[in-house]
Amino acid sequence: MPTPLITESIVRQFTQGQPKAFRLIFDALHAQVYAFSIRFTKSPTEAEEVTQQVFIRLWEKRNLIDPSLPLENYVYKMTRNCAFNHLKQMALRDQQQQAGKLWVENSAPVTEDDLSLAECQQLTHKLIDSLPEKRQIIFRMHFEEGHSPAEIASLLGISQSTVKSQLAKATKAVKGFLLNYRVANILAFLLLF
Repeated sequence: MPTPLITESIVRQFTQGQPKAFRLIFDALHAQVYAFSIRFTKSPTEAEEVTQQVFIRLWEKRNLIDPSLPLENYVYKMTRNCAFNHLKQMALRDQQQQAGKLWVENSAPVTEDDLSLAECQQLTHKLIDSLPEKRQIIFRMHFEEGHSPAEIASLLGISQSTVKSQLAKATKAVKGFLLNYRVANILAFLLLF
């Protein structure tokens, strides 16, 4: 049911980039978006982050909005999508932190002088083993078996963009973790990939 304060005229002004119209929409929908967000996130802080993201995206995508359609439906779909994306990002951060903690607990501090090529390989394999299963498979198929992203996508029955995304995330995780230890020899080894 449309919010009485949000008329088609206000939505039309909003789509044209008028800040006053945005403020009216923000004031009319903020509490509802926050309440909807908290149902997903179960955290006031996270719900506020999602709410902010929703209104930022709403402003960025204002030219895609049809003023003749109820804005609330569009905003609720956007809120749901933002909440799911936020939860996925939180889960990914948690996984990376847990993998990092496990790796730190199971390894001794290393210095550049301590590392040989074999140690670099062993350390890299431990890091790869700590990645989520699907990401490990894609990483190994590409870097160890030499498959292209298109071949991996075909073999696993997923999109090529998913393969590229997973490769980027895996590479970033491995390189990022190793950069934290400032190990120049390992970075040189990773460049071989």
